[in-house]
Amino acid sequence: MKEHFIEKIKMQGPISISEYMTDNNIAPIKGYYNLDNTIGKNGDFITSPEISQVFGELIGLYHTNYWHLCKNPKNPLFIELGGGNGTMMKDALRAINKVDKNLRKLINPIFIETSKNLKQRQRENVPEAIIYDDLQKLPNHFIQLTANEFFDALPIKQFIKMNNNWYERLIDIDPNNNEKLRFIASKNPTKYIKFFPKISNKIKIFEFCSSAISLITHISNKIKSYGGIAIIIDYSLNTDDHYGSLQAINKHKYSNPLDNPGFIDLSARVNFDILKKTALQNGMNVHGPIKQNKFLKNIGIDIRFKQLIKNNPNIKKEINASYEKLMSENEMGGLFKVMIITKKSYPAPDGFQNV
Repeated sequence: MKEHFIEKIKMQGPISISEYMTDNNIAPIKGYYNLDNTIGKNGDFITSPEISQVFGELIGLYHTNYWHLCKNPKNPLFIELGGGNGTMMKDALRAINKVDKNLRKLINPIFIETSKNLKQRQRENVPEAIIYDDLQKLPNHFIQLTANEFFDALPIKQFIKMNNNWYERLIDIDPNNNEKLRFIASKNPTKYIKFFPKISNKIKIFEFCSSAISLITHISNKIKSYGGIAIIIDYSLNTDDHYGSLQAINKHKYSNPLDNPGFIDLSARVNFDILKKTALQNGMNVHGPIKQNKFLKNIGIDIRFKQLIKNNPNIKKEINASYEKLMSENEMGGLFKVMIITKKSYPAPDGFQNV
């Protein structure tokens, strides 16, 4: 897609990082998520559901428990934002069927997905699922929503601080090589400054994701009107990410975000503080965020993995490796956070005790 971006910049001038991310990730045909085999051990990156079936099973059991706490609302919508290959949905529904066949019969599985290739894999894994390309198209019912590694793929804008002013970071053609892209700063300070939260003086590059705020607002309004719960699990922005967090992954390795557009997974760590503030401003209860390892331990991952090893002693080493990937402080366990949004009048969900 590099030629696409070079031609676009020649026609309209430097482009925003959000425009670059959007085209790279979801452009029809040439967008990254329309490539084959992007997710999984043989792809460019791996998600928690692809590491172990336990992850999806726990999510399914968690939603089952909360549905009962809410007195079994009718026609629940079991929604996954993104959904990748459909692995988590498949594992979650299987677990739900084992503990509550009545709920399983009532559930309407729904993916929110734009990628043509991923839609096909989701249909293969969950044939009964309905797939929408827009959250706005959801029916008006109680929602059981999960967004695992979804928000980090949403397009961001970056702003760089220079001489006590904030300038938008843009992408332009390198004047020394017309086949190469480079980062530049906008000519004038940004007008977006009035929308910024209070920013630490240590931050040199600030990232802002307007689509994340819109999504949280829409989800909050849906829950407020029709009831439900939203579980958000993602790669969290750290307090020491002073120079932004935009990153590119190719074959499980980091690469230059500007080198191979269309063949890299572009993402940015999620600012959970902004997501939480948005949900609270919309009148929701917000639980967390807490680290993924703390949440999974609180909802019984250790018990489930012991059962898995007992039933499959011949692959104990592989099972333990999966556990470490999900739970280690240096892996997803410490790098990912979990946040849950519920209605004010609803019971508090499990998993946030002792935090």
